[in-house]
Amino acid sequence: MINFGIIGAGAWGIALAINLQKNGHNIKLWHHNPQKASDLEKTRRSNSIGNIPIGNNIHFSSDLDDVSASDILIYASPTQEFDNISGCIQKNKDKTIPFIIASKGIDTSKNLLLHEISKINLPNWIPMVLSGPGFAIDIANGKPTALTLACEKKEVLLDVGELLANNNFRPYFSEDIIGTQIGGALKNIIAISTGIAMGKNLGDGSVASLISRGMNEIIMFGECLGARKDTFIGLSGLGDLVLTASNLKSRNTQLGYDIGKSGSTDIKIDYLTEGYHTAKAVYNIANSKNIDLPLIEAIYNILYNNYNIDEAIGLLMNRPLKDEI
Repeated sequence: MINFGIIGAGAWGIALAINLQKNGHNIKLWHHNPQKASDLEKTRRSNSIGNIPIGNNIHFSSDLDDVSASDILIYASPTQEFDNISGCIQKNKDKTIPFIIASKGIDTSKNLLLHEISKINLPNWIPMVLSGPGFAIDIANGKPTALTLACEKKEVLLDVGELLANNNFRPYFSEDIIGTQIGGALKNIIAISTGIAMGKNLGDGSVASLISRGMNEIIMFGECLGARKDTFIGLSGLGDLVLTASNLKSRNTQLGYDIGKSGSTDIKIDYLTEGYHTAKAVYNIANSKNIDLPLIEAIYNILYNNYNIDEAIGLLMNRPLKDEI
């Protein structure tokens, strides 16, 4: 029996906890709000996952040091809080434990991947990444799910993977921690673009084209940052992109849909819509490295510079003709 700590008691953190409890592990989830942590401990229900019962070996706490004292820690809070939260882990910062990053995105203040920030704030810990096509509600309901578990230390992958795996949850291993994160982060930007196409009723062909060209930009960006190309045809790349960019259950696709339907970006941005934040980080990194990402640049301009959607589409469609690959 292993003690797991999960930073983040939202839908994703609770879903992962429910999966882990099937394997007999003890789990503590951290919520930043003491009252909400107390309420979850008492009611053992959460609207975020449809009030699925939460087992008695899952506990909730607002004490970050208490939760981070676990044998293995999982980060399932918003990406843009990762630097701050990981920097607040003081009491247990000198431990050497696996640290599974299960949030998808790129930090916008430093333009860094989360495993890079982990190495700065918690240099003795072993960063890992869990990413791929899986909605929290499906995992909580025990639907069959396969994800990518990545770590630069191959020997750690099997040990941790066996603790996560069961009849409903199958991790596949990768040593490409960079590519695994990039696939999970950038697919959210592409999902905003497909959501816009859905909202504007541009047709299924446009959605398929955006997914295909979006994957090309993900690969280009990933390779420039040191990722392996073959990572992007796996679960954390193509698998996650197809699931997210074709489904209005995704907050990112829904955001794009709302923009496309209204024709305006003057809408409430969900803090958990990671694609909105990631678009800014990718745009900045691409500019600094001279990477040509026309689709992602168009989404950035729509989100941050209030570009007219029809004008942005026209600019994409009228770019000089070129070979596909």
